[in-house]
Amino acid sequence: MKKTFGFYASALAALLGIVSLVMLLVYKGKGGIVTGGAMAAAVAAILLEAAAFLGEKPWTDFTSVGGAACLAYVMMKVLSDGIWNIAEAMNGIKMVGLPELAGMNYALAFVGAAAIVVAVVACFFEKSRKA
Repeated sequence: MKKTFGFYASALAALLGIVSLVMLLVYKGKGGIVTGGAMAAAVAAILLEAAAFLGEKPWTDFTSVGGAACLAYVMMKVLSDGIWNIAEAMNGIKMVGLPELAGMNYALAFVGAAAIVVAVVACFFEKSRKA
């Protein structure tokens, strides 16, 4: 199987998904809110993007789209569930959030946005060359 740009983009998206999943676990360990749905979506995104390793199949176009959608869901949940952390860090107050975790929210959003962009780009390219 001859690899193409789409293959490497999917691999990078899967790698960024793994990084995001590890960051989610660390964030949760520090007291951040991480729902089971966000964790499941992160794992699904990794598996869907890793489908590119199987080569160009009729269904791999859909797995790339699904992976990008799952990554977008994870980023949305991180930002919506961590909004109090960010708001309190910006305002210098402590009420219901954990302002010390705002940096993790920013980092998760940055890695998530990068993963989404790479996953969307991968949707437009073939995963392997025809023989």
